[in-house]
Amino acid sequence: MKFIDENTLNRLNFKGLLSKIEILSAYGKNRLNNIKNFKIGQEEELSNEFLKMERIYKFISENKKATLEIETILHRFKDIRKIVENSMNDIVLDTVDLFEIKAQLLSMKDLSVCLKEYNEVFFDFIPKELDELNRILDPNDEKVATFYIYEKYSVILKEIRRQKKEVENRLFSENDYDVIKRLKDERLSILVDEEKEEFKIRKNLCETLKKYAEDYLENIKKIGDLDFILGKVKFAREFGGVKPKVSKGKKIILKNAVNIEVKEYLETKNKKYTPISVELDIGTTMITGANMGGKSVALKTIAENVLLFQMGFFVFAEYSSIPLLDFVFFVSDDMQDISKGLSTFGAEIIKLKEVNEYIKNGNGLVVFDEFARGTNPKEGQKFVRALAKYLNDKTSISIITTHFDSVVERNMKHYQVVGLKNIDFESLKNKLKVNNSLELIQDNMDFTLEESVETEVPKDALNIAKLIGLDDDISEVIYREYEWEENNGEIGS
Repeated sequence: MKFIDENTLNRLNFKGLLSKIEILSAYGKNRLNNIKNFKIGQEEELSNEFLKMERIYKFISENKKATLEIETILHRFKDIRKIVENSMNDIVLDTVDLFEIKAQLLSMKDLSVCLKEYNEVFFDFIPKELDELNRILDPNDEKVATFYIYEKYSVILKEIRRQKKEVENRLFSENDYDVIKRLKDERLSILVDEEKEEFKIRKNLCETLKKYAEDYLENIKKIGDLDFILGKVKFAREFGGVKPKVSKGKKIILKNAVNIEVKEYLETKNKKYTPISVELDIGTTMITGANMGGKSVALKTIAENVLLFQMGFFVFAEYSSIPLLDFVFFVSDDMQDISKGLSTFGAEIIKLKEVNEYIKNGNGLVVFDEFARGTNPKEGQKFVRALAKYLNDKTSISIITTHFDSVVERNMKHYQVVGLKNIDFESLKNKLKVNNSLELIQDNMDFTLEESVETEVPKDALNIAKLIGLDDDISEVIYREYEWEENNGEIGS
């Protein structure tokens, strides 16, 4: 079962979110690019990951100099896994490849020494000692990141190079053409012998390297894991991530959760961001409110933080308790399917068929943003009501935002966006006469989610229309329509 689809990742801009993580090494980048979710049954493993992050969070806060030293070493690591794998497949490496192996060995040693000073924090990430391999690649014990086919490897090589040097010295001082030609031929023959001997040495070195290749690759994994977890911790520190509780139940609890991208954007505009708090149980949760009420942002805030948790990140909420899930879906206008010729509603139905197969076979989170708004209101209301009923009997957690009436039932959890409920309309209307701007309404909108026992959606649309400046005569006609519907039991939208 696939955990998440590409469309959901794109709607949540999850890849953009991950791009904010600072990664220093090629191995850390590979770890980030191949990120995987934790699965149901790995609760203890995820809890341990959070404990590691908590230790490192404290370390970074208290040891800036040591953190910088670790980061400096991590910067040195480029990806040479293919070289190591070649040695495992009996491919004879050239001197450049052997240089890369040796250079990273030295960096591994430096990293090991550094991490051992703080063993209680980094014991999971300390590279294995490969001193014997290092001694073989550095026979003169120079401890510098260079590599050469050293004469110490072979007395035959030493003698060949002595002969080569002797011939080259004679060439340098010789003036006779015939002698020069003969010396050049002799030198060429020596070079062939030298190359043959060097090949034998490189082959022997690769056979030795092969014995240590698994340990070397294990060290590479540790380096990638260390870089990745440091990136996650720095990401949490920068944007206010908090260690979540790994729940073994089936409820999602978020207290004062934020969507960091929206929060950042609003802060650049000197606007206030409203965190959201929800408790989501198995079954259907409905979220209602005016179209300007931030329902979509609330959905993305919930889904984004749940997804971060599943991937082993701290959550951007004051408190969170989340279970591991089988899948996450975010269903809204599917522009990719629309571009293929499907209507908005048609694209949603296609996605619903896929989601239903997952719901039948696992426990996950499914989010529907204004489902069926692409069809006519009366049919749309029926689809949403039926979908809400259907999902309410399933073992997944489902959230539906809607502006349709009479779709919320008493046995469903219902959140309403506070919206303009507590606003002094006359005061706001007077302000709008001076500055007739939609932004002013937006600034006065309360985006808080509050749990409601009401089954009807709030009627903020008429109030917003009046505030914007809808003609009083038209407003009166619309108001009579609302009254007529209520008195005659009609369902509006």
